[in-house]
Formats: sequence, C-alpha cells, structure tokens
Amino acid sequence: MIDHRLPTAFLLIPLLVMAVSACQPALLSPTAGPTSVFPAETAATPGAPAATATRRPSATPVPLSDGEFLNQPLPGILRVMSYNINWDSIFPDDDRQNHEFRSANREEEFVRLVAAIQPDVLCLQEVNSRRDPQQAADLLTGALGGPAWNAVGARDTVILSRYPLATEGYALGVVPLPLDLLQAAARVDLPDAEFGSTDLYLICAHFKSGGGADDIALRQRQADVITHELVDARTPGDAIDLPPDTPILVLGDFNVYDTDPAAHLDTLLTGDIFDEERYGADSPPDWDGTALADAQPSLNAQGLKFYTWRDDSGNFRPGALDRILFTDSVLALVNAFVLDTTRLSEDALAEWGLQAADVLMNGGPGYYDHLPLVADFEFVSVP
Repeated sequence: MIDHRLPTAFLLIPLLVMAVSACQPALLSPTAGPTSVFPAETAATPGAPAATATRRPSATPVPLSDGEFLNQPLPGILRVMSYNINWDSIFPDDDRQNHEFRSANREEEFVRLVAAIQPDVLCLQEVNSRRDPQQAADLLTGALGGPAWNAVGARDTVILSRYPLATEGYALGVVPLPLDLLQAAARVDLPDAEFGSTDLYLICAHFKSGGGADDIALRQRQADVITHELVDARTPGDAIDLPPDTPILVLGDFNVYDTDPAAHLDTLLTGDIFDEERYGADSPPDWDGTALADAQPSLNAQGLKFYTWRDDSGNFRPGALDRILFTDSVLALVNAFVLDTTRLSEDALAEWGLQAADVLMNGGPGYYDHLPLVADFEFVSVP
C-alpha cells in the first residue's frame, strides 16, 4: 500500500504556474469566476474548460461524412471505446441509483451509438459509484444481443467487455483515500482463436476536473499513481504482475485543459513521475523503454480536427479532454475516430441506425459534452 498524503510542496508549483498564467491576458482561465471551480463530482452544466489538442480545435464545421470509418474491423482487430456518459444519462429516469447530478436521459441514444460502433471493450466514466457496474453490462447485452457482457468498476469508472475480465491481482493497489485515486483496471481475457495467447491490460480512468490549484495537484497525483502501478505491472513482485509484452491501454476522461500545464498527461505518456519520493523513480511505461502512444482520433476519422468535448454556448473552445494511450511496441493503431453524429450524411445515419442528435445533450443544438472515442488495434508480434 502507498501513503497518499499530499506534500505541501506539491501544491506550491501549480499555484506558481497559475500566478504566471494570470499575467497573460489572452488566456481563458477556469478560475476567473465563481462557477468555474468544479467539485470532485461535477454537474453537467455548460462551461467546463476546454483542452489543448495537437491540432488546435475550433468549432468550424467539418464536411459531412459517409460513415465508412464505422465499418467493423477484421478478425483479430480489437475495437475499444471510451465515453464519458454524463452522470448516469444512459439509465432510465426512474432508476433509484441515478446520480444527483444526472441532468439528461440518453438511454436510447447510447444504445444506438454502441449498436453502430460495436465495440469489444468499453471504458465509461461518470457512472454512479453506488451502482452495480453489471447494470451497464446488462444494458449492452440487451441492446446488442449475443453472450452476456462483463463489467468491473471502481469509483465512477466502469470497464465493459465482450470477453471475461479478471480483477484479482490486476486492480490498482492504492489506499482508497481520497476516492479520486481509484480507477477501474482489469485484464481482458481475449479469445485465443483470434488473438493467440495474448491478453490485454486496461486502466479506465477519470481525472479530477476543474482549474484550481488543488484540482491540478490531484490530477498530477492520479497520474503518478497510475504510472507507479504500471511500473509494478511490468516488474515481478508487489501487487500486479503482467507477462512480458502484454498490451496495455490507459484511456478515459483525462480532463486535459489548455488553462493549466496538463503535466499529468506528460506523466502518463513518458513515465515522468512528479512525486518520486512517494511513487518511485521515473520509468517509461512501454515494454521497450519508450513512451506510450496517443491515439489522437480525429473527428469522424477525417483527419481534420481533434476534440472530444464541445459546448457552443460557453466561452471555451472545443477541447481534447479525453485520450486513448497505448503501448505501441505491441499494439498497432489501424483506425481511430471521435464520433460526431451531427456531421454524418443522411445516408450514413440511415445505414448505421443513428440520429443526428445522438451525441448532443438532451438533443439540443450546440451542447455535446463529451463525445465517444474509438480505436481499433492490431496485436503486434514481438521478436
């Protein structure tokens, strides 16, 4: 177990960064107003800060797509999806376990989305921690048919899989205080007939929202914990032991804003741990001693824009808050996209059984909240 008390020195650096940033008049600061600092579990209200993307995002429309990127991958290709569903929006209105921040009913929209995407593994965020994650699995089983889906959860993160999931010996070995340090993690037992003897290790993460110094510090701490656990997973002993060259995915809502340094993303990619006294030395997280790769899926796979959150009614640009990171020494990215149904052609909507407003909050124009991210991976043989 790890002592997770936050050192005082850790908080001074984010405060210094924010003080310097405040001198730049062009910067949109999420701490500028009283409604900009979010609690640990945030309501679905417009105005969440946006993120820096590799290709700077904007709300300029992209051309309509015919949806060919939705085609199912060939056998032996794994389709993975990440989606912040916005607090229990995929469950019925009368569900007693709905979160207090629930503000939308997107049950039918979610069913249409997963039916079109047909993922093999999903990472969901903003599922009430008091809810049995199997409820989400049962929803998928009813929507997609076939064998029963499997589920594991931690805090508000849930992993759903067509294939068996193992958590014993694979969960993050952290003291569960504060609760934000918990993330769902599991080994996906892939069928040998398609993928050989290789399985998949997956961490489904939701990082702290908000632009305050404490929020920035907690995001960094969450990244340090995950990086520490990946070191453990790649080395014998302690809590997690993976066979060498096991493919690893870290995905979810990382809350990567362009209004703070977003050093937590750099930690996840490179293994550069901030608090080495508590979480150990830096360690590149891929098996070959290199950084993780970032799938950076573009909008409808058109290669034009990369954002995963959007609210046209607010002051913030569309942003790439969500990510899919992977060990590219053993995984090859063959397809990736952020699905925006508002930019599909009428023929594509009809072909895939979708509606244009399926990614919008309450069907209203301009407020998307998070969009679903999808990536298809081929397993690479290691010499």
